[in-house]
Amino acid sequence: MRGVALWGLFTSVAFLVTAAAFLLLASLGGDPESAPIPRADLSGTRERPTLSLKIPENQLERLEREPGQRLTLDLENGGDEDLADVTLSLDVASENTAQPHVRSYRETLEQLAPGETTSVEFEIDLSPSSTAGTRESKPGAEPQYREILEARASASGDASDVVKTAVLAS
Repeated sequence: MRGVALWGLFTSVAFLVTAAAFLLLASLGGDPESAPIPRADLSGTRERPTLSLKIPENQLERLEREPGQRLTLDLENGGDEDLADVTLSLDVASENTAQPHVRSYRETLEQLAPGETTSVEFEIDLSPSSTAGTRESKPGAEPQYREILEARASASGDASDVVKTAVLAS
């Protein structure tokens, strides 16, 4: 019993000595009167062209789990410069990551003028994969997995990429 008490006492003393050493080092390390880190001057930077992508919600509500579905994405150049080689891609993936079923669609616009808005229509396949279809036909099968839509717009030059994601209800 006496050994346990001594061990506890020495452990506590060692902890307090270590904590005091760290506090001493921390107080010696920083000079509170030193100058703060200067902030970057952003006034001279050029504003990047703005690319905007919209997935109309009313269209998402109409989509069903079958092939030949039409989805229109709206793309807008909100900047002051022409955007060249605007690429719009759409990936449709299953929520079930154990059996991935990804379909990809791509469209390229040669140019998008400042302030211009254009609509791009995709014909997409939302039918369940063949492995999911056989599993769902069995009694007591797992519920249908949702589909995840990821739309990505990018343009050559200084424009930032835009990504929009939607999860379709099953």
